[in-house]
Amino acid sequence: MKKLSTLFCIVCLFLGAVLAPHPIYARESEQLVAIGDSIPYGYNLTKDNTLPAGEAFPYIMGEKAGLEVTNLGIPGMTSSELLKAVRTNDKFRNTIKHADYIVVSIGGNDLLNLLKENKGLKGIKMEEVALVVRDLIFNVYSTVVELERLTKGDIIVYNIYNPYPEAGDKLEAPLSYINAQYSSLIELLSRFTNVEMANAYKAFKGHPEYIIKGDVHPTRQGQIVLAELGLKLIEK
Repeated sequence: MKKLSTLFCIVCLFLGAVLAPHPIYARESEQLVAIGDSIPYGYNLTKDNTLPAGEAFPYIMGEKAGLEVTNLGIPGMTSSELLKAVRTNDKFRNTIKHADYIVVSIGGNDLLNLLKENKGLKGIKMEEVALVVRDLIFNVYSTVVELERLTKGDIIVYNIYNPYPEAGDKLEAPLSYINAQYSSLIELLSRFTNVEMANAYKAFKGHPEYIIKGDVHPTRQGQIVLAELGLKLIEK
């Protein structure tokens, strides 16, 4: 009988602990929003490119850091088009408002369009590069300022890696110039906004394996490198 009484007490204590009201702590996942061109989209990592690739760097960042990811990358997007989207596109604006982190990758198409107009590297002139850089820097500056108005989230801007590593030093002068301006811009913006720069240019230099052969987009390995750059800034 004594054993039964003891067992009954234990059962009552157990049920009391289970059924008694207690606080529930539910932490909502933080949000990462990726905006920009085909690089965060993960272009050519899949055969049809109809949707952002699951192996694109924003999703790798989300998986590693436990973040919910919305990928608004658009293949072919230029810096002026991104600025317009951030200012006027309701989907962009409403998504960004709820972001804890925004990753921005833009500018590659500004440069590639200049190369197409000049039919390759041979015809490119630094005066023309300077005009493209002027517009790019203005657009990135205006985009970051608009992002700051929309959200309190941290902003990570990726600079531009060399899309043609096989070209050797032919692109080094314009790219060095562009990225020097990028660095100065982000340093200035960091004084009054929550922005930092991820140095894709430095990370990709000397690593042609990070770019799909015969293409300008990152390989899976390249996407991992881009993700690691962003994660280091998030985890600081």
